[in-house]
Amino acid sequence: MCKKTLDSIRSIWTTLDKTIYVGDRYTSNMRALSLISIVTAVLSLILIIVNIATDDLLFLIPAVATLIASSGCFYFAYVKKNRETAILFPTLFCIVFITIYVVNATGKGSFILWAILIPLGMCYFVSVKYGLILSAYYTILIAAVFYSPLNERFSEYYNPEFMKRFPILYATISVFTGMAMVQYHRTALFEIDHTNLLTEEVERQTAVVKEQSRRIEQMSFQTIHALANAIDAKDPYTKGHSTRVSQYSEKLAKALGWDKQRIDDLTFAALLHDIGKIGVPDSILNNPRRLTDVEFEIIKSHTTIGRKILKDKIMISIAEGVAGDHHERYDGSGYPAGLKGEEISEEARIVAIADSFDAMSSDRIYRKACSKDHIRKELLAGRGHQFDPQFTDIFIKLWDKGELDEILMIDPVTDKEETEASSVLLQEVVESFVTQGAKDDIDITTGILGRNAGEKDIAQLMQEGNGCLTFIDLDNLKKINDTYGHDAGDRALHLMGETLTMHSSDCICCRLGGDEFLLFMKGVSKEEASDRMSRIIHDFEETKKDDPETTIATISAGMVMCTPDDTYTDAYNNADKALYHVKQNGKSGYYFYNNSSESDMSENIEVEKLIDSIKISGRYDGAMNVEYREFAKLYEYVTNLEQRFSCSFKLIMISLKSSTGSPVSVEELERSMYNMEQSIRQTIREVDVLTRYSRRQFLVILLGADDDGVRSAVDRIFRGYFKMNGSGSLMPAYSSITV
Repeated sequence: MCKKTLDSIRSIWTTLDKTIYVGDRYTSNMRALSLISIVTAVLSLILIIVNIATDDLLFLIPAVATLIASSGCFYFAYVKKNRETAILFPTLFCIVFITIYVVNATGKGSFILWAILIPLGMCYFVSVKYGLILSAYYTILIAAVFYSPLNERFSEYYNPEFMKRFPILYATISVFTGMAMVQYHRTALFEIDHTNLLTEEVERQTAVVKEQSRRIEQMSFQTIHALANAIDAKDPYTKGHSTRVSQYSEKLAKALGWDKQRIDDLTFAALLHDIGKIGVPDSILNNPRRLTDVEFEIIKSHTTIGRKILKDKIMISIAEGVAGDHHERYDGSGYPAGLKGEEISEEARIVAIADSFDAMSSDRIYRKACSKDHIRKELLAGRGHQFDPQFTDIFIKLWDKGELDEILMIDPVTDKEETEASSVLLQEVVESFVTQGAKDDIDITTGILGRNAGEKDIAQLMQEGNGCLTFIDLDNLKKINDTYGHDAGDRALHLMGETLTMHSSDCICCRLGGDEFLLFMKGVSKEEASDRMSRIIHDFEETKKDDPETTIATISAGMVMCTPDDTYTDAYNNADKALYHVKQNGKSGYYFYNNSSESDMSENIEVEKLIDSIKISGRYDGAMNVEYREFAKLYEYVTNLEQRFSCSFKLIMISLKSSTGSPVSVEELERSMYNMEQSIRQTIREVDVLTRYSRRQFLVILLGADDDGVRSAVDRIFRGYFKMNGSGSLMPAYSSITV
């Protein structure tokens, strides 16, 4: 146990060597170092003048030393941009001068109080590791000074009670500051690693598809049409989208009086505005739920991927800019570059309007097409913010005149022959993207191999020697997603990937998908494999302690020892059976597959452990939040309870209605519905049940509540909603019945 604790401490200590001062955080820290150096230098100059005037040599020396240290720190931080050298100056000053003046009780003992600045100041502005070391050093130094004969130097300045308590107070400050700064450091590293993974994934995909741009260099206009259809075919709900955007753009360009060549260039550039989506997984493009931050960043990357695909590789020079800038906004709040106003090309500004108009006027996987009034309201709301105001006015006039109706009426369904041709073309364009990317297929969320690459490598390694195949399940992931949201679930997956990576330098691990992972340990005995799995489970438990929202996550693993004679499929299935045995026994732990005892697996169930697992898996914070179909089953069950035990309950419908009677945007509706759901969940009890009934309504079952209880609960729900949502155009209302 001591060895594992030491290993855990050693791992955390090693983590502190990784710098968090990169990018914006580095710039901010260097600016702070420079500012503090200036302030300190000015104060030290004032002290020098005062000490010279008072002929106080004793205080003149530290004032001069302070000036030298602050000047050196400023020079290397601001002028040389060398952080490592800059932080040496305050570090050495703290070690040498404060130590001397603490031991000598200089300044009537006041110098010892300057040491209070060291834990937080050094940890934050210099480095956490330096800060911890200096905090420990001064904790020992102060204890040595106050708990030894040296305390006689302070006796005339401090009473015995203060000298007895001050070292304890300083040690407490050091410990609390150290714990907080270690957590800050690890959180910052997590954010940096997550960002780096995303950046590397985008760069990798961009590099792969760049090779394909050579095919597009001599692309004919007919091929551009086919490719646009193929891109739209990745998402069945956007079929014909690129063609319609192209035609809307052509109409607007003609109304602006552009010449024929420029209109033709825009028409075909608009067809390819979404070409970067060939680098975005279908699972994200076709996702009906709200995207996570990571998924949204991947979606946004289609602009940069599209720009690089088309850069200098197609006869239409403006296509690159249209693909890269059609999500920039006129007020500068768009992506990827945050361009503003006329910094955005006119072609990209036109496509932005056409793209948004088609998105609103078409059915999508998450909603039906918007009404004409709603679309008009959104276009006018975006005028001067999202869209070029002049182009927006002209586009609306074209719409009012009926010049867009023909495009709106186009049937997006294409014939089978054209669809097959488009699919073949898209396959050719991404062929090497898939081939070259397979081996290095990294799962973005966990940072380890994805399923295709991982299974292939594991199957190959199994043929090279004996080993242990381990099927791992991250327990309670769905519970974390349902209770705390998918961001919390992603953090749990990231911690899982981090733990597996730490223990798999000589192994292969991959994410199979969802909450399932696979690990192959080559050349290990059963005892070694068992020890490795125990350490993985232990380290995962230690790692997730710092994140309260992931604490219910546990690891279950099924393990099977295998030889080169065993097939991958058989080993996989046997590991799965062993995992099933762990699940039957209440999750959390591991079990080795044993062919001779396979038939007895299902009988060796520890009932108490199983009940504990059910309690953990079924625990809810706030209301039981379920899908409507499950809500209907629970409703029927509760009704039967009421009839049998005369336990009444209230069924409440909570609705959001427009206060003005005008349509509201999809974004505002979703935001308001989300805030209402959070308010309901935070208000009602664990025994109550909640479901989202429609786009604007929730159903709630309140057990054992009377009319006053309903009014009280609804009042708290509405107050929580207004607190989170502010004053919007959607007002809540409710109705209830006794069942």
